[in-house]
Amino acid sequence: MSLSVPLGGPVFWYLMAFAAATIVCLGAAWRAWYIPYAGTRKSLGVFFLSSAGWAAAYIGFLLSASSLAKHFFYQASLIVGFGTVWAWLWFCSAYTGRALHRNASARWFAIIVYGGVTLLKMTNPFHHLYYTLEPSQGAFGFVVRHGLLYWVVMGGAYALATAGYLMLFEMFWKTETRTGPLAALTALTAAPAVLNIMGHINPAIQEITHEPLGVAVFAIGVLLVYSYQFQAVRLAGSLSAPTIMLSADGRIKDYGRRIIELFPKMEDRSAIGEPLGAALPELAQKLEQDRPLLKTTDGAAPRYYRIVETSLGATGGSDVVVFSDITERERRERALRDRQEKVEALYATISQLLRAQDREEAGRVVLRLVNEVFGYPLVSIRFADDGQLVPVQDSPQISEHMPAQRPPVDVDGDSLLAEVYRDGEPLVVDDLHAVDTELDYGAARAAVCFPMGSHGTIAAADLEEEGIDPFEHRLLDVLAAHAAVVLDRLDQEETLRTAKEVAEEASQMKSALLANTSHEFRTPLTSIIGFAEEISTMAEDDASPIGRFADHIESSGHRLLDTLDALLNLSRLQGGDLVRSPEPTDMITVAEEATDQFYPEAAEEDITLRMEANGAPVWTRADREGLRIALQNLISNAVKYTEAGGSVWIRTRAGEETAVLEVEDTGVGMDPGQTDALFEPFRQESEGMGRKYEGTGLGLAVTKEAVEQMGGTIEVETEKGEGSCFTVRLPGANAPETVGA
Repeated sequence: MSLSVPLGGPVFWYLMAFAAATIVCLGAAWRAWYIPYAGTRKSLGVFFLSSAGWAAAYIGFLLSASSLAKHFFYQASLIVGFGTVWAWLWFCSAYTGRALHRNASARWFAIIVYGGVTLLKMTNPFHHLYYTLEPSQGAFGFVVRHGLLYWVVMGGAYALATAGYLMLFEMFWKTETRTGPLAALTALTAAPAVLNIMGHINPAIQEITHEPLGVAVFAIGVLLVYSYQFQAVRLAGSLSAPTIMLSADGRIKDYGRRIIELFPKMEDRSAIGEPLGAALPELAQKLEQDRPLLKTTDGAAPRYYRIVETSLGATGGSDVVVFSDITERERRERALRDRQEKVEALYATISQLLRAQDREEAGRVVLRLVNEVFGYPLVSIRFADDGQLVPVQDSPQISEHMPAQRPPVDVDGDSLLAEVYRDGEPLVVDDLHAVDTELDYGAARAAVCFPMGSHGTIAAADLEEEGIDPFEHRLLDVLAAHAAVVLDRLDQEETLRTAKEVAEEASQMKSALLANTSHEFRTPLTSIIGFAEEISTMAEDDASPIGRFADHIESSGHRLLDTLDALLNLSRLQGGDLVRSPEPTDMITVAEEATDQFYPEAAEEDITLRMEANGAPVWTRADREGLRIALQNLISNAVKYTEAGGSVWIRTRAGEETAVLEVEDTGVGMDPGQTDALFEPFRQESEGMGRKYEGTGLGLAVTKEAVEQMGGTIEVETEKGEGSCFTVRLPGANAPETVGA
């Protein structure tokens, strides 16, 4: 039996309203399926479907004539209606980008609360604490009397729904787009609560929950009228980057507040509705490029943004322009390119430097690189002359920022330049004004100074504190070492011009030096440049073999460092600055330390490295540093010239008034007739580009110089294919006296 519904009566209009709400919610659920965001799509679909079921339950409630049917449909409406609260929270969490709906604890809480409330509603016929249905003479023929549990659950439902509203309004506030209409529309979902209250006090309105009507209004507004803003706010809320929303015909529909940071003229929002080309012509032009990039200036530092134009999905062809901040990546790429250019410039300069014919030309080459390529405004080249460091060449900017009179400085004085020259080590000063010095440096603040062997110094300064780049510092160190070698060559050529025989020998030495130096620096630097270029193109590729390239770069760097160390050690030994006053030294201790240093290398090459000693200390009167350098060079040569499966022995023993050190190997050996030239600088058994073993030919020269300066001798016994044995004899010494009992 069904209930007759008079046209135009209250029941008729209720039926029409809930029928319309059911149809609208079903249509909205279908329309929501085309939302591109999975979480929003699913949650909003469930919300609209449950709301449609809620409204349909009220239709059955109004049309039913029997009391049992009315109870069934009203309980169904209450159960389904309470489910829409959780669907609403799911939607709010997914739409705002939160993880609440994925939290296991939150899910269990929802299941337990929903199940408990549903149980209370289903058992209402036994306790009647939730509602009662009573016959009535009014238009509806019945009246609903809600009990205490109904109002408790209703309050809890609105509290949960309010939590969802707070999530939405936080996003509306955060996106700073024009979300007023959308926010007002969202608030309409709660408007039917007024009808609920009126139904409780006015019999003309049925005392049921009217929320499905509010959900229907929300569905119409969000998915039919404000679909663009709905998705735009979702996108803007998920991005921290500046964004501009465009219509299908290329007009500006809206934009986030951060766009004003990039385009200050957008502050008054008058550009909304204008074509992008008219409002921001420079941006429109960039969008036509293959990889558009926007450069802005934030104070003194530029910032870089990648411009990406993408569709919002099913929104009538609307697009969004996103400005992705890639400043750090762009700065790294530009810094890498800048470093590569400087390495190439250093390589070219070294080539010019090696061809310099006199000191002045060498100074000009160095000055041009440091000033013009590396960009240091204040550069000065000083040469040592008669106990003073005399300025001979300066960059043009020095006269603008430093005193006109810059006198020579004594090499024995307290100035920074004299300290660098004497110590033979580079020096970096972050703030010259904080240093007590005898010179007036004017406007110069940060500075770096390098020694050119015994020939002079290279000084570069910047006008800002801490303006010395560490990478450039290392390149300049290499340049200074090359300059010292070239100046050494020039001095040798000047001295050796007076004797033909000595000149021929110097020419051979020069050729060996140039060949070895060129080879030893060109190959590693070429590797560094090549692998650095490869890294720069593959830096963002997670599958790139960047580790292997880094190993090559490190190996080349170590090779450069070893070459520089050999050059500097020989220079310092010949200048008498390396070996200090001899003192009692335990040869075994130094030998063990040196042996431990080469164990990994020997093991990697499958070479047996043994240290043999009788256990008692072998005391020698020698400089510990000089002895260490000699041992390192001898062991390094033994390992290098020994094939896999061979052996190297390090032996120490006490002789008659001497301390004896032997380094023997089963390596390739050499022709005994060539041992006379073995300890000469830059000489090897095989020389030139076709030689089998890499090296500068400085190791044995440094060893011999160090041993002789400590009052010792070095001998070699060798045979081609049989190996070599180097024997070092140093003055013996008594064990030092121990202080205390």
